[in-house]
Amino acid sequence: MPTIIYPPSIPWNWMFQRPQQLLRQFANMGYTVLYEEPGLFPQPGAQKLSERFILCRGLPALKIPHPRPRILWLTVPSHIELIDKFAPDLTVYDAVDEPEEEFAGWKPYYPSVLRRAQLIFASSKSIFDKLSSQHPHVHLVPNGVDYSHFSAPLPRPAELPPGRLVIGYSGAVAPWLDWDLLQLSVRRNPGLEFVFVGALFDLARFPLKGANVRYLGLKDYARLPAYVQHFKVGLIPFKLNAMTKGCNPIKLYEYYAAGLPVLATPLPELLAVPKIQLEAEVERFSARLAHLAKQAEPDPGRAERQAFAQRNDWSVRAGQIQGIIDEIMRL
Repeated sequence: MPTIIYPPSIPWNWMFQRPQQLLRQFANMGYTVLYEEPGLFPQPGAQKLSERFILCRGLPALKIPHPRPRILWLTVPSHIELIDKFAPDLTVYDAVDEPEEEFAGWKPYYPSVLRRAQLIFASSKSIFDKLSSQHPHVHLVPNGVDYSHFSAPLPRPAELPPGRLVIGYSGAVAPWLDWDLLQLSVRRNPGLEFVFVGALFDLARFPLKGANVRYLGLKDYARLPAYVQHFKVGLIPFKLNAMTKGCNPIKLYEYYAAGLPVLATPLPELLAVPKIQLEAEVERFSARLAHLAKQAEPDPGRAERQAFAQRNDWSVRAGQIQGIIDEIMRL
């Protein structure tokens, strides 16, 4: 089986995202995965996370003996300049966001990506449509979820206020959230507790104010489902702009695996999702949120949402990618 090298991009334990999820699945399928962790390490070394998954902490992946063929897996466009260093047999670019707004700095590298990557995966239809007209091997592979991780029931964390309906957000606390919409929803719904879980990204401080708002910071991925499962409603309150047009939110699948009703702004990737609630206008968003919070249990849509999440497990996504890689490496 091939070796996949992932150059320093995302810390292994920082908001377990698409790269960590897919690469872990690849190791389970028999690939050797060498994950170079960013940062400075006083004692460089390799940490074996599983039989075939090695975390390289300050140690270059090329110093670790590994089988060929060698696949270079990229999610940061500027890393296309690492091809000569790694001499891969196959270079894959996994396009996870549009090169717009906060990620506009990626745009200058796209000509090189389109020229030098032999295979491109797109996490959303918007990204797929744009890149497939410029490259012969672009494949749509949306995000997914570790279904068993988010669906297995866990006790309510002590940080969540007892006896209160919790409206929750899990993910990057970032400029692309619609903070004006959220602030109005907080003011209009004083009887609801708004809880945000995740790391600050491109923000100096948490932007919302209110007695019914709690920012709990980044949580370990192992414990994250315990928070999500005890939300009454899961939020995806993104601004509608050039960058979010290409967002296929991982949190959707995680909320659905936990069985949650979801209220979101109408991102293109969410328009065809079953049982989702979409609203762009701020007053109506707030009113619909109040209505969802009051819905009685048992929730009749829960089973359908969880079935949707289960169909979109990361193992399914990795299997799809493996078939495409096998096919292109036989060409």
